[in-house]
Amino acid sequence: MEYQKPDKKNLFKHLLRNIQDSNNGIKIMLKESSTVHRIYPIMLIASIVLGITTKFNVLEIVIIVFLFLLDFIIETMNSAVEEVADRITLKRDEKIKRTKDIASAAVYITHLLVAFAILFFAISHLIRFSWWTHLIPV
Repeated sequence: MEYQKPDKKNLFKHLLRNIQDSNNGIKIMLKESSTVHRIYPIMLIASIVLGITTKFNVLEIVIIVFLFLLDFIIETMNSAVEEVADRITLKRDEKIKRTKDIASAAVYITHLLVAFAILFFAISHLIRFSWWTHLIPV
C-alpha cells in the first residue's frame, strides 16, 4: 500500500480514512493476535465465572471492562512494535530484542493488573469486604 499524504482541504474525508484504517487494525488484532485467541478467553471466562459466583457490583464490572480495554490497547501497541521491528530485520539483533521485550513487559503488566483486579474483587466479596466504601471518607 502506498502512503498518501493527508488531504487537509477535506477534513471529513481524512477523518473517515483514519476511522477505516483504525477499524482495519482492530480486525487484524482480532484475527491474528495469539493473545486475543489464547489469553483473553481465559481471562474473560474467569472474570465472568467469578463475577457471577461472587456477585460483582456494577462498579467492579465497569472497572474490569476498562481494564480489558486498556489491556487490548497495550497489546495492540505491542503488536505494532513487533511488526515494525520485524520489518527492519528478521536477523537476531539485541536492540530489537530489547525493544520487543520492553513492549512485551507492558502487556504482561496489564495482564497482571486485570488478573489482580478480578481476584481482588472476588476475594473482597468472599470475605465481605466492601472496598468501594473506603474510597470516599464519610
